[in-house]
Amino acid sequence: MAETSGAVALARLLAALPVLVALVGLVLIVTGTVVVGAILLVVGAGVTVAGRLVGSPARLAARIGGRPVDQVADARLVNLAEGLGVALGVPLPELRVLADPAPNAIVLGRDPASAVLVCTTGLLELLDRMELEGVIAHELAHVKRGDVVRDATATRALGLWALLGDGAGRAMRRLEGPEAESLADLRAVGVTRYPPGLAAALEKLDAAPTVRPGGLDPVTARLTAALWCATLDEARMVEPRRGVLELSERAAALREL
Repeated sequence: MAETSGAVALARLLAALPVLVALVGLVLIVTGTVVVGAILLVVGAGVTVAGRLVGSPARLAARIGGRPVDQVADARLVNLAEGLGVALGVPLPELRVLADPAPNAIVLGRDPASAVLVCTTGLLELLDRMELEGVIAHELAHVKRGDVVRDATATRALGLWALLGDGAGRAMRRLEGPEAESLADLRAVGVTRYPPGLAAALEKLDAAPTVRPGGLDPVTARLTAALWCATLDEARMVEPRRGVLELSERAAALREL
């Protein structure tokens, strides 16, 4: 948990840095160092605005896309999300279905009340009811634990970096914290009371290609790669990070419960 708290603190620090730079610039302008102050003010404000525009959870969810759920066609998803939301004590997120064969899911939001849960058609077709319940519970566990708030801070902090280079995906993986996925797994099965369901789902996701959903632009992929249930290639670490479990390892751990 210490590393997770450190990741939260680091995400907040990165988000605050450009604001501090802008404030220093404003102070310098007031005290007479106009040129340097103006440069710092413009740079700090520009980075802050750019990061918030590019890394806004609402904008990321919009760029991922997907259609609103159909109460009839997507009844299984709706029923599971409603029941699990009550069990976890979180508001029902906006539910969307993304037409894509790659099985995956993601939840984004600046806070629990604004959360958006996106599931691909590939996920809905691949998993049976108990397996899908495990994945939905896992995603809603991120809302319950406050992970979406931390992730929103991180995506806004790294928004400009994502525009400029590929390293933002791996940086997001670090800011997410090494234990985030495993802890969400444990919270999920604590609600479903059926660890084999989520374990089987993770095994199926591990066997499927971890390609980015079609139509996902590179910047959005970099900022969200670490947040998908099956991590996208953009967030793969060059060297394995201590405490970060891959899908197969998470499934094995659940099998031991």
